[in-house]
Amino acid sequence: MGLSQTRYSESSKLLHMHSQTEGFTSELEVFEAQKRAPKSFMLYEEYSRSNMAEIIKTRISDYNKTTTEKRKELEEEVEAEVNNFQKWLEETRNLNPNIAHYYAISLQGLLLGLPTGVQIAQLFSLVLDNL
Repeated sequence: MGLSQTRYSESSKLLHMHSQTEGFTSELEVFEAQKRAPKSFMLYEEYSRSNMAEIIKTRISDYNKTTTEKRKELEEEVEAEVNNFQKWLEETRNLNPNIAHYYAISLQGLLLGLPTGVQIAQLFSLVLDNL
């Protein structure tokens, strides 16, 4: 094996190890984010004066039991709730309107009762916390 092939092989191994390390680091960051409650949960609990675990449980249960017609009503109710929460964030917590929008919208899937709502809220929180 020539010198240039050896360097290429070593560089290739280093790049591979680097990508594996980055992947592992990303997984750890996601794991850590999942262990703590997203800021949007804490803010929504303050706003609604309700326990987030109960909200999640109730919303998912309601979504699974409802008919297609009732889901449309639920979507309209959640849209109004998200808008009210955003206004509250802006007025009470003095958040920038764009940040307030993303905190509020991050809870939309959860408030609809969608199974992925919690993960979406956690992802938004991870992004917003790093701004």
